[in-house]
Amino acid sequence: MIKNSISTNNKTEILAITLLVILLSLTGTVLNFSYAYLNDVSLTNISEIFNQGSTNDARRFFRVTAAIHQIFTFILPCFFFWWMIKRKEAADYFKLSLGPLPKALIFSLLFLIVSLPFVNLSTWLNQLLPLPEWATNVEADTAKMISALLSVDSPIEWILNLLVIAAIPAFGEELFFRGIVQTKLITYFNSPHLAIWLGAFFFSAFHFQFEGLFPRIVLGAVLGYLYYWSNNLWIPIILHFFNNAILVSVPYFAISETVVATTEPQMGWEMMLAVLGAGFIGYFLIRNRNLFFDKNPIA
Repeated sequence: MIKNSISTNNKTEILAITLLVILLSLTGTVLNFSYAYLNDVSLTNISEIFNQGSTNDARRFFRVTAAIHQIFTFILPCFFFWWMIKRKEAADYFKLSLGPLPKALIFSLLFLIVSLPFVNLSTWLNQLLPLPEWATNVEADTAKMISALLSVDSPIEWILNLLVIAAIPAFGEELFFRGIVQTKLITYFNSPHLAIWLGAFFFSAFHFQFEGLFPRIVLGAVLGYLYYWSNNLWIPIILHFFNNAILVSVPYFAISETVVATTEPQMGWEMMLAVLGAGFIGYFLIRNRNLFFDKNPIA
């Protein structure tokens, strides 16, 4: 009887957060179209925005619309979910009341660094997937827009990019994908590993970028395990911000005036050695995570 009640409550809460995301994301979409209309911009052909008028104006437009998207798709639905459903029974539902211990952050940063060879390997595997021409064109347009968005030459624009591309997504996406989705999946499947990887897949798929599907799954799984081990959402938020901040900062601090071109990973003995070495180091960290975390929920 208790189990059936828990299952019913879980399904009700899943329905509630789904409806909140749909309703508020649609509201955000309406706001973005209104903002585009006021600025005489067509969202049906966003690849041409940087070819029209000032590049600074185009970057400002994308920052505003990206912030609206993140706030209305992730942050506000999570807030209303907590306020309407979880506030009375779990005031600290998102595990944000306490900051992470320094030793836990050290472990988390090491674990993220160790995962990088696996991210490179997943990037190589992702490149083996054949994409239809339309998907290839979408990826090319997206890469062009991201390059233009990150090609800033003033400290103010760099800070704005840190806020919109690194800080807001790190907070909002971790609230949603780790704080709610992963938590609900663990309750539903009663399997932390399945829930973490399934949540990582949803996290990656939600970005709608084919060429980054596998690497983002690996990153999502890393953040998911760190949240599960630490029971503190600030850890994946900080690591998510750290990852995005590097992507934002490399073009700005590069000597070249253009964004530094990323080299495509190639499968070779160097990558295999890096993956094997990272595997050994990762295994050592996992086996000794009790030195960093007070709780040790995974056997």
